[in-house]
Amino acid sequence: MLTALTSGGKQVVLTRQSSLTSLREWRKNETYYCPQCKEQVLLKVGDIVIPHFAHLKQTTCRDSFSEGESPTHLLGKIQLYELFSQLHLQTKMEPYLPAIRQRPDLLVTWQNEQIPIEFQCSTIPIARILERNAGYHTVNMLPIWIVLTPPKIQDSSAFVLAYQLTQFQQHFIRHIHSSTKEKLSVFLTYNPSKQQFHYLSHFIHLRGTAFAMCHSVMRIKHQTIPFAIPATPSRKDIEDLTRQYQSARRKYLRSVIGYNQRGIHHRFLRACYEMRMQPIQLPAWIGVPTFGQAAFTESDCEWQLLLIAAIRQTRCTPFQLNRSTLHSFVKTFEGDSSLQLEACQNYVDFLREQRIDIYRMDKFMRRDFVLEILSGRFLAMHARN
Repeated sequence: MLTALTSGGKQVVLTRQSSLTSLREWRKNETYYCPQCKEQVLLKVGDIVIPHFAHLKQTTCRDSFSEGESPTHLLGKIQLYELFSQLHLQTKMEPYLPAIRQRPDLLVTWQNEQIPIEFQCSTIPIARILERNAGYHTVNMLPIWIVLTPPKIQDSSAFVLAYQLTQFQQHFIRHIHSSTKEKLSVFLTYNPSKQQFHYLSHFIHLRGTAFAMCHSVMRIKHQTIPFAIPATPSRKDIEDLTRQYQSARRKYLRSVIGYNQRGIHHRFLRACYEMRMQPIQLPAWIGVPTFGQAAFTESDCEWQLLLIAAIRQTRCTPFQLNRSTLHSFVKTFEGDSSLQLEACQNYVDFLREQRIDIYRMDKFMRRDFVLEILSGRFLAMHARN
């Protein structure tokens, strides 16, 4: 941990302003205590590890969340503390909140509101994250979690990339409200070694945990409060996102037979067989990035084709569709059925707008319609934020 109390009750915060020599002098002349449990702590000052305080082995401090921190975590906390302090915001390092028995990494006061800042460098159970968030909510605090930038993102200079986001990482995606159907989603990460924030945004679900996304980098000295949000994607960015999406679609359709172990019992292949077509022959209007598509872990090609098959079984068109058909359909998938229902309705709306005849699988569509979909999706999102 980076905070302690002197024997006189004065709080000490370890930052990069103090030299190792001066810290070693402090250690000789002062005794330090944990601000939480009031037991003695040691000031550790080495040549490699970042200076920090540590409890004695026989501690009774049950809520010492900062124990066992990595050098990366310590460095990141110091840099973020310095950032907020330089922005002239009241900033507390590792304050203990007795009402909820929690200690955020930082507590920043902005516009008379206290905001806990958590810099998360390791994977922990999501249940623990939810528990901590629930604690903050009971005292009317909305925390901001900043995740350590993944190594593959740290080394990438690409503005558009495809990346596998773990379920843990997906949990930290912030959804910025807008008046459009879809929220602007941002995954904020920080890399202390290069003092850079990496933003991942404008996600397009591909399949499973794979997404195409925009990637932007901001030096810590350029960061603002509230945190800056990513700029509107350029035309070239949206073209690159479109290529990533279409490439993933082709890859899935070409591989689904070769890597399938269930044969005709695979629901997608069964639907293709019943419609007398090969997966690679799927019309372009099946497998499109409509609003809410991330509610399904399956490829858009798969769930959208299965939805077409379900509608065809009712002998209806998208204009005649009864919503109960959608309710029955989403029950066959794992996931949040309410979000999946919304995604299905958005796809049906797309079919209606394009006046697609779902009984004509050879229906032609121009090649650039996916680009138009994504352009409308992201440009409208920023225009109304």
